[in-house]
Formats: sequence, C-alpha cells, structure tokens
Amino acid sequence: MKVRVPASSANLGPGFDSFAVALPLLAEFELRAARTWSVSANGDSVPAGEENLFVVGARAVARAAHREIAPQHVEQRSAIPVARGLGSSAAAIVGGAVAANALLGEPLDRRTLLRVASDVEGHADNVAAALYGALTVALPENDGPIATRIVFPSTWRACVLIPGTTLETEKARSILPAEVSRSDAVFNLAHAAALIAAVLRSDGALLAIAMRDRLHQPARTSLVPALAEIIAAAREAGAFGAALSGAGPSVIAIAPVRLAARVVSAMEETAAAHGVGGRGRALRVRAAGAQVTRS
Repeated sequence: MKVRVPASSANLGPGFDSFAVALPLLAEFELRAARTWSVSANGDSVPAGEENLFVVGARAVARAAHREIAPQHVEQRSAIPVARGLGSSAAAIVGGAVAANALLGEPLDRRTLLRVASDVEGHADNVAAALYGALTVALPENDGPIATRIVFPSTWRACVLIPGTTLETEKARSILPAEVSRSDAVFNLAHAAALIAAVLRSDGALLAIAMRDRLHQPARTSLVPALAEIIAAAREAGAFGAALSGAGPSVIAIAPVRLAARVVSAMEETAAAHGVGGRGRALRVRAAGAQVTRS
C-alpha cells in the first residue's frame, strides 16, 4: 500500500485555526506487513518507532474503530519541510489515519477520520486540508470538527517563501495572547467571511482586503525576521495578499498566475536583504487530499 498526503498552509491571515489550503509538496508512505511497527525516513529527525506520527495516527484510527491493526514497516519520503508552518505533522498523522482505515476495510467515514486525526494533532485546520485537499474550513463542534471543501481558483497561485530556519508550533502558540478585544474579533470575523467570498468569486481585489489578521500574526511577528517586509514586498510585486503560513516561519502569498514568479522573486530578494535565507515556490493549490493506492 502507498499513501500520498499534501502539505498545507493554514490560517491564510484571518482564518486562525480554521482555514487551510493543500499544497503539492507531498509526504509519501509505503507500507508492508512486519512483526513490529517501524519507520525509515529521509529525515534524520523523524522518529523510527511507535512515536512516529504516522504510527500514532494509524493506531488512533484502530482504537476508534475498536479493531486491532497488524504492525507495518513504513518507508517515509517527504518533500514537506519540518517546523516551517507547512503541515508536516498533519500530513504524517493523516497518512497513518487513512492507511489504517484502508487496512481495516474502511470502517470509519471521512468526518470520523478528521476527528481522530484532529485529536492527535490538537487542531483541525492543517488536518482538514491534508485529508480533503483544496481550500478547507474546519468548524469546531462538541462532537468533533466538521470540514467543508472549497475549490480554489485555477488562475491563482500560492507563492510560498520557505526560510532556512525553523519555528516550533508550541513556541509560536505560547506567544499568543489569552484574550483578544471585541474589535479584533469582529475584524477577523468580517475578514474571514470576505476571504471565502473572494475565493468563491475569484475576486482578487476583495482578497487583497480580506487577507489580514489581528488574532495571531501581530504577536508572532517578533518570531519571524522581516515578516512585515516580506509581506509588503509580495503585495508590491502583485500579490493579492500575503500572510504567515500556519505558525510560521514560512510566508504565503496569493497571486495571479502571470505575476507569481515576480512575487516569489520579490519575497526571496527581500528576505535575503534582511539576512533571512530561504527559497520561494509558486504552487497550484492541490485539489486532491490524502490518497491511498494498493500495489
């Protein structure tokens, strides 16, 4: 069995812990039956045993289904940079979840898989995009999150600047304020609604207004060198909008396809001018989420 799961960029400005897009940077997992769980990977920091997030996700699904799952050896190859705000942990968890569900004969539906994977990850935004693809909105509910999938405009590109430095999600979350003002909450509610309208209407002018945030990005600016300058450079080069990708330190800008290369260059040049190493990519939002194929 082989499993492919996309990277994801969450928040997109005002959609804190709710919005995410799937990106065509893939984590791939190949499974074969084994006596014990083990993982071999193309990253030195990837756990090789049962603490690997793929294995954790797989076993969580088995528990939710009240079934036993046979151990597997997993060959993991991932193009998703770790600790860069691009959903590497969500991809591993979702990979394990969908693989286990397939091995067990698909006992769980998609929403239950979302709930199980979100419980492991701690929040549903990246998990939803990794599972469903495209643009997703994850809604928290008492019995587990619900996700809706929205087709992303084919004439837009996600321009991603991936710094050479890392930023742990726990650190990026610890700096967030415990409370926010009513005005900031209203600002984000309105801008999040406008962002969805902009995507549905392919309205770049509206997206340019909508892709702003007051809940998490201002607090995290101190952790990401030259964030404000990189965002400004992306906009000046023709991007509709730009924001911190997830918890960072990557930055995502949304631009028309004809200007995507220019936006990427502007982000790279601005980062370099401020002593921040990194590389940019112009990517189509990936329509497909996690996929399982049997050999």
